[in-house]
Amino acid sequence: MFKIRLIGAPKLTKMTQKSFRLLDKLSIAEIKRGSKLSIGLDFLRAIATIEVVISHLRNLYFVDYDQISIQNNLFVRFFYFITGFAHQAVITFFVLSGLLIGNSVFKKLQQHKFTWKSYLIARLSRLWIVLIPALLLGLTWDLVGNFLSQGQSIVYSGALGTNIIPQPVVNSISPSIFLGNLFFLQNIYFPTLGSNAALWSLSHELWYYITFPVMMLLVIDFPKFNQCLIWITVLLFLLFGMKLRSDEGFLVWLFGSLPLLISPNKKLSQQHQSYFLLSAYSLAIVTLIAIRINVINSHADLILGIVVSVLVLAMSLQQGKENLNMITRVSLWISEFSYTIYLTHVPFLIFILSFVIKNERWQPDTQHLFYILILLIITLFYARIVYLLTERYTPQLRDYLKIALSKTSSF
Repeated sequence: MFKIRLIGAPKLTKMTQKSFRLLDKLSIAEIKRGSKLSIGLDFLRAIATIEVVISHLRNLYFVDYDQISIQNNLFVRFFYFITGFAHQAVITFFVLSGLLIGNSVFKKLQQHKFTWKSYLIARLSRLWIVLIPALLLGLTWDLVGNFLSQGQSIVYSGALGTNIIPQPVVNSISPSIFLGNLFFLQNIYFPTLGSNAALWSLSHELWYYITFPVMMLLVIDFPKFNQCLIWITVLLFLLFGMKLRSDEGFLVWLFGSLPLLISPNKKLSQQHQSYFLLSAYSLAIVTLIAIRINVINSHADLILGIVVSVLVLAMSLQQGKENLNMITRVSLWISEFSYTIYLTHVPFLIFILSFVIKNERWQPDTQHLFYILILLIITLFYARIVYLLTERYTPQLRDYLKIALSKTSSF
């Protein structure tokens, strides 16, 4: 049913159009807005985003499961179970990132238009336009919250009992830590800034962005000794200096580009498309449950990365456009500013937490579950405001930088 198109060094040596002919029929070479694939990706991104936020809300505001007083309540048990997939949601982000960035790199290489200058402008403008305000906002929330509590809050002192704040927040605030996070060195050489533990994944993303085209160019320039030596040196620096050699997340990220190399020999019937998609969703759900109950322990991230890649492949085989409904509209809305949500929500929630939690976290009763829903809505609208002031203008910033740097040599 499927065939795999492999990219080998001999065919890529001279970078001729013929060498890239095998890239012409990539299964998801173009992700059209409004297509079933695009809607499906928005849905996955939205679900992953909400999972991260609601998991952090539960972790911060509610007692641990073994401390709750109503363990026999099925809804409470389900709530604690379903809010335990924050890490798996980030793994899903890695796969989606690999899909989109891998798609972009492949197309630029195919068109002989790949340059590091354009690529880095696109990637860094996308990251920094939200990261810089998020660092400043997070720092402000932390410093103001710690000041107002006069250093006595169990939240900012690290005595809350949650792994999101394992130590006093001020221990992770300094000019060097700020700069380390600004230049994507958190979780490598620096801790994440202040209370914003979610920043850990961003450094991984940036270095995945750099490593992937380096690997591709190493294959393309393999017979060219001098050029090849440069790429090998850079790759070794990334693997050892940026510690990617032991980072399973990069393999997960690469899995996201696998659907680009797989396409059916012929179009599947509508019935087979539906069966494949349903099977892929079912496999993803079963895998998540198996990970959650510790049936899958070893290499769980890699396994989930493969499963999510299969789900993306199933989505890519769907033909036509998706009819918009309430779910797809909400998914599109959340997906639009999911990056801003991810970077801004933790310090904001912790600031509020410092006022509402004095001695211990809440029990998951009806009243406090309702409070969590209100906090979720407030957090989304807070992130939306930040988005409207920052991430929304990513295309304009990218175009400005391209014009401003147009006189510099391309590389």
